[in-house]
Amino acid sequence: MKVELRLAGQVLVIESEGAVTVQFRAEVPAPVAAVPVAEVPTVPAVVPVAPVLVPAPVTHDCDDVLFKQLSNLRRELANAAKVPPYVVFHDKTLKEMVEQMPADLQTLGAIPGVGASKLEKYGELFLSVIKGA
Repeated sequence: MKVELRLAGQVLVIESEGAVTVQFRAEVPAPVAAVPVAEVPTVPAVVPVAPVLVPAPVTHDCDDVLFKQLSNLRRELANAAKVPPYVVFHDKTLKEMVEQMPADLQTLGAIPGVGASKLEKYGELFLSVIKGA
């Protein structure tokens, strides 16, 4: 009796005629026919994609002037309180003030970074600078 087991390109042969003989040999793969170059399908070349251009935010001179005025007020208040300027307001909050141009305390209080206590302490001062711009 002869049994052949094929596993992952290997062949296990078990033969039995009274005594059991076990052989293990590598299976030789069949040769692959060569394909002429003309018959090889062409793969399209990588097509470059134009980069997406995101326009830079438009800034105006008046925006820069207002931001500097708000920064100066913040620095004066921080020096008077002997605290770093970011304790009064962060730059991001001042930039939001410049972008939104709040006209009243309620609108100013809706800006992230302007909490109830900062609104009460500094709201009118910052609004006066914004309204003057």
